[in-house]
Amino acid sequence: HWQDRAEAALAGIEDIDLRDLRSVVVAAEQAARGEENKALAEQIRVGLTARVDREHATWLVDVSNALDEDRVVRALRLSSRPPKAGAPLPAPLLDRLSTSAAAALNAETGSDRWATVLDAVALSPVHLRVTPQGLPPRPSEALLEVDKRVSMSVPDIAQAFGIDPAPPPRNRGGRRRR
Repeated sequence: HWQDRAEAALAGIEDIDLRDLRSVVVAAEQAARGEENKALAEQIRVGLTARVDREHATWLVDVSNALDEDRVVRALRLSSRPPKAGAPLPAPLLDRLSTSAAAALNAETGSDRWATVLDAVALSPVHLRVTPQGLPPRPSEALLEVDKRVSMSVPDIAQAFGIDPAPPPRNRGGRRRR
């Protein structure tokens, strides 16, 4: 059973979801008995590592390119989804990202755009590093709602709006029945 999965994973190593590849590698610890299976497991491990490294390099280029094109929301969203779990962005890229995000959050930016950028900042690795260049003079209710929702991720920004950072309210109703 494991050998079938492993052979299929090796054959499609460039296309298979990384989580699926990782699960085959993890299963190899238990299932790979015998030299042939151990060699197969090692091939998959090497292939997985190479693919993750390639995707990580591509991710860094994609974040940088988005910043080069002044697509700050795209860069923020990309930065929040690294292909290599826990892999940090290099410091210069973090600096560019936080500077671009701060510049996008200014007094002239409309509330809708502010809310979009703020939402992206909240999920990004720079969420605690972004200090807006200015606040909208009359923030919309929608912006204030977004700010409340993400206040725990961006406490300084929330406080700038007079919002105490708090976890979002829990849905106590459970599933609604029809």
